[in-house]
Amino acid sequence: MNSSLQLGKIMGIPVQLHWSFLLVILYIAWAFASFSQQVLGRSYGFGEIEPAGLRWAYSLIFSLVLFTCVALHELGHSYIALKNGIAIRSITLYFFGGVSAMEEIPRNPRLELQMAFAGPAVSGILGLMGILLATLLDEGSPLGIMLWMLGLLNIILMLFNLLPAFPMDGGRLLRAWFATQMPYIKATQRAASIGKLFAIIMFVLGLFSFNFILLFVAFFVYVGASEEEKATQISVSLEGTRVMDIMSDDVHTVDPDMTLQDLKEHMFEEKHRGYPVMSGDEVIGVVTLSDLQRVPEVDHADTRVAEVMTRKLYVIGPSEEASAAMMMMNKMNIRRLPVMADGRLVGIVSREDLVRAIELCSGQDWKR
Repeated sequence: MNSSLQLGKIMGIPVQLHWSFLLVILYIAWAFASFSQQVLGRSYGFGEIEPAGLRWAYSLIFSLVLFTCVALHELGHSYIALKNGIAIRSITLYFFGGVSAMEEIPRNPRLELQMAFAGPAVSGILGLMGILLATLLDEGSPLGIMLWMLGLLNIILMLFNLLPAFPMDGGRLLRAWFATQMPYIKATQRAASIGKLFAIIMFVLGLFSFNFILLFVAFFVYVGASEEEKATQISVSLEGTRVMDIMSDDVHTVDPDMTLQDLKEHMFEEKHRGYPVMSGDEVIGVVTLSDLQRVPEVDHADTRVAEVMTRKLYVIGPSEEASAAMMMMNKMNIRRLPVMADGRLVGIVSREDLVRAIELCSGQDWKR
């Protein structure tokens, strides 16, 4: 089940709303409607606005505009990426902020600096605009209060994202700076180590202050730093390796009329977990052990491969980068890709082939 709702497209980028976002909108609306205090000499919070209906309306609008600012922050990154030919798969708004899913992270330190700084720069500009406009309005007016809060929170968002905690924007800026002085993998490892240190500090602070949001952010930063470090090592390890270098060209296929009982015996004999399904010279699907297991064993003798196979094919060309195959498998959550050239099946590449190539190229033992 897809946990995100697509709102539309901006600059051709799908903008998605995670279900958790709906909860935080309501929470922020409730929180800012429930209190009022002075921050830097101006009202912060809608708690004193009357009548109550107006207070709640402004608070709800504020929560929606605040996360629009978060989306604009992500669009800042995406604009620089698109301008430099880097595709953006989507922008997803979560309750802790936004995430841009880029096809690749640039190796050019100067470009990564620009991309990483663009988001905080947008937040900083929005923050200054909010504060400036708020000073032009009456201190106690609902609109003035809303602009003042938006200004302050965007400035806080900018400063928070500039913390050198990889994979946040500040951590990416740090990696880009390191990459001007050392190899890219080493720069990533150093930035990731600093990010993990910040995550541990945040976790300890969150634990002693019972701040669950800080605990979650600490977890997000630690896991994000670890995953980014691993992904970078994989990408660099596979650099220069093409699909044709690691694929199996002795492709075993099955017929769509084969029964699942025969398929099961076939898998036992050949020790394969999946096969392309051929009708003549045409690949019409892929059948895997998972497809077989979805059918009760008593029905295996009467069920054909064509009835359970996956008809939607994801294929790759032999001259494409092996890292592109890894990216496609991760994105589609599949374990093998048919390799096609001129409409003809010429091989198959599996996750095991990629893991083996990574181990050989990097000298490390990667857990499957």
